[in-house]
Amino acid sequence: MSKIKSVYLLYSVIILISFTFAVRASNNAFMTTLPLFVKDYFNFSQMDIGILAGFSSLITFLTALLINSKINSNARRRLFIFANLLMPVSFLLVVFSNPVSIWFYVPFVSFASGIIMPNVLTSAGNYEDRKTRERMLGIYALALSASLIVGPAIEALALEHFSLKYAFLVFVPISLIALILSFFMKFPESEAGKSKDIEVLSNPGFKVAVYSILTYNAPFAMIVFFSGIFAEQVLKLPYDTIMLLFSLLFAVSFISRALLSYIVPSRLWRYIKFSMLMTILGLSIIFISRNAIVYAVGIIFLGVPHGLTYPLSISSIGRSFDINKRNKANSYFFAVIMLINIGVPTLAGGLIQAIGFRNVMMLIVPVIIVLFFLARSQVKRINFNRLHQPEQLKIQKPLNPYP
Repeated sequence: MSKIKSVYLLYSVIILISFTFAVRASNNAFMTTLPLFVKDYFNFSQMDIGILAGFSSLITFLTALLINSKINSNARRRLFIFANLLMPVSFLLVVFSNPVSIWFYVPFVSFASGIIMPNVLTSAGNYEDRKTRERMLGIYALALSASLIVGPAIEALALEHFSLKYAFLVFVPISLIALILSFFMKFPESEAGKSKDIEVLSNPGFKVAVYSILTYNAPFAMIVFFSGIFAEQVLKLPYDTIMLLFSLLFAVSFISRALLSYIVPSRLWRYIKFSMLMTILGLSIIFISRNAIVYAVGIIFLGVPHGLTYPLSISSIGRSFDINKRNKANSYFFAVIMLINIGVPTLAGGLIQAIGFRNVMMLIVPVIIVLFFLARSQVKRINFNRLHQPEQLKIQKPLNPYP
């Protein structure tokens, strides 16, 4: 690699890490704090919280699916900058919200997320060389994990001095950093609106990514929106300890992603299988937990698939689509994640009130088993000889990176 390319790659890494850290720390702080905020200040029930969370995810889903996936690079860049401006404004609005206005302010953050997150993912994977691309995606995933560790830790410190309501203000300057960095993010050209939707949805690599992310994102959506309330009401933990438990989850996730980034697996399926197994174990431990220590062990186990599942899924997409089609694939993939976040909290809110948080978590285990076999059926269909990796063109025997 030439010196100029090396310097440019380093510049890209610094911008990617800084932006991802700032925007994800702010976004995650909003998601984990909002349920506690509306419960304590507005007396929302768990069903109300589930509906609010589902409504928020619906806005993000529609934004990613109907707007971000359809517009060209220049339009996406302008909208991307506007979305980053909307984030700090939204934090300020929520602080001064009431039980009615909160339903209007939450969609601002949701809209911004539907524009920001798919574009960061596409920017991180904007490399033809597979190893470079997947290392950059690994760095992106590491930055996500680092922000999820530090964000709750910052909030835990803030809650020692401020009320829950004003903890939102801590992340206003962090989101302003993301706004400044948004002007420096890369926006690769894409075939917006040219490729048929069916080409994305029927792609086996895309299906493997979707089934994989479903196995973890369903329980993770419940952890984000309801585990804080469970820890407070059932385990009697204070707010700062709850935030530190979130940091523990994301710390284990960070370690898992660091190892995965270092390894850059050539075969994905064995790692996907391991991730699904760890999810089942983590959910089972939370089911039997009756104190904070056992609960923390379950959180540690779930940190492993949280670290592995997302980068494995985006690697599957990266290996399955040409560079000019990845924005649409990434937008659809992010939309699927939001669909989970629509359905799970909305359904779980009522179920948790009926049978309890632990029992609902255990109900997810059979779903994961079904998704395992669905993913395995798609892996059998995959036998790429290129995988959009120029370095493999010289190899005569087709390779399957999934088994």
